[in-house]
Order: sequence, then C-alpha cells, then structure tokens
Amino acid sequence: MRACSFALAALIALAGSPANSGGLGDDNGDGNDSIFFGTVKDTRGVAIAGARVNVKFKNMSFVTTTDVIGNYRLSTTIDPDESELSCSKEGYRQSGTTRRSAPGGAKSPVEIDCTLQPDL
Repeated sequence: MRACSFALAALIALAGSPANSGGLGDDNGDGNDSIFFGTVKDTRGVAIAGARVNVKFKNMSFVTTTDVIGNYRLSTTIDPDESELSCSKEGYRQSGTTRRSAPGGAKSPVEIDCTLQPDL
C-alpha cells in the first residue's frame, strides 16, 4: 500500500510540472492559444531534462523548460507559422529542429523536436 501511495504522489508531482508532453488542449482555457509541444534530445537521442525552450515572434517571447523525460508543452498567443523556436542548455548548442504541424489550420498543435549537441 505504501508503494502505491508513493507512485501516486510521483505521478501527481509530474502532472503538475510546467512542461508537459502532448499537443491537445489549451493550457489557459480560452481556446485561442497555439500549443507548441515536443522533445529535446541530444545527438544520440537521449532526452535532455531542464533544457530551455523559447518560442519567439518579433518582440514577444514565451519560455518553458523540459521535464524529466525531455518533453515540453507551451501555450502561447503566437501564430505558429510566424514563430521561431530555439532550445538551449548549458554545455550544449542547438544543432537542429524538426517541425510537424497537424492538419487543421493555424491554431492546431505544433510539434517541434529540438536536438542539442554537446559543446566540445
């Protein structure tokens, strides 16, 4: 019973983290935001926890960090077609992104995976 309680507490803690994977729903509840989601990994495919993810458009910027398994989720007011995503973490540099947009228009969730390369 104690192990079950610990597992439930761990799941609740993860669910409350600011970076969540998946692209459905609206984090702010108003139905008009764009959802960006994805994973940050290194060049070997290993997930990177605590990476900074920045979605930028002109002078607006929305920032989150990846969770313990390298996933992020960010709700913004930025048009996905006119935005730029970057990711970073100390000791790494960005080496690429892969963008996949779901059919359904500008407000559909946008999946962008980011790859970081260790600094030499």
